[in-house]
Amino acid sequence: MIQLTLKNIEDGLNPISFYLNIYNEYNEGQTTGRSLCTFTSQFTGKSKTVSLNTLYGSHTTRYIEFGLRTTRLLSEEDLLNANIQLGTKDFPLGFYDAIIYNNTDNLNLDTTGLPVVWNGLMNLTINPSSRQAVDYTEYNENDNYVNIINLTNPL
Repeated sequence: MIQLTLKNIEDGLNPISFYLNIYNEYNEGQTTGRSLCTFTSQFTGKSKTVSLNTLYGSHTTRYIEFGLRTTRLLSEEDLLNANIQLGTKDFPLGFYDAIIYNNTDNLNLDTTGLPVVWNGLMNLTINPSSRQAVDYTEYNENDNYVNIINLTNPL
C-alpha cells in the first residue's frame, strides 16, 4: 500500500517518496523512463494520472524509488512533473486504487497500451500536525427532534 499525506494549503508542495519491489516487472536493464500512476478515488470514482519521478540505481535488484509532490492548490498541479492536487471534493482523503505503468517516454501521460507493473491501494491522509481536514459543526440544539438526520458529507 502507498501512503500519501497532505499538508495545509499554505504549506505548498509536499515531496513524498515510496518504494516498491517491482523492478523485475520492468524491461531487463531499464534505467530510464518516468512511470505513470493512475489514482482512482474509491469514494468518488474519479481518476487522475501523474508522471512519477522514477529513480533507478544500484538498488533496483531490490526495489525502485518513486517520488511525487502533493499539493492542495490547482495552480501548483503539474501532472507531467509529478505535482498532483489531492484533498479536494473530487479527490478527497481516503482510499484510492493505484495502478503503476511502465512508461519509457518522459513526456507521456497516456496509459493506453502501457504494461501494468503494479496494482494496489493508496491511502491519502492529512499530516497530523496540520489543521483538521474538515470543519465540523456541532449540533446540540435539536435534542427534542429525535427523527432528524444531520448529513455531514456534502457529496
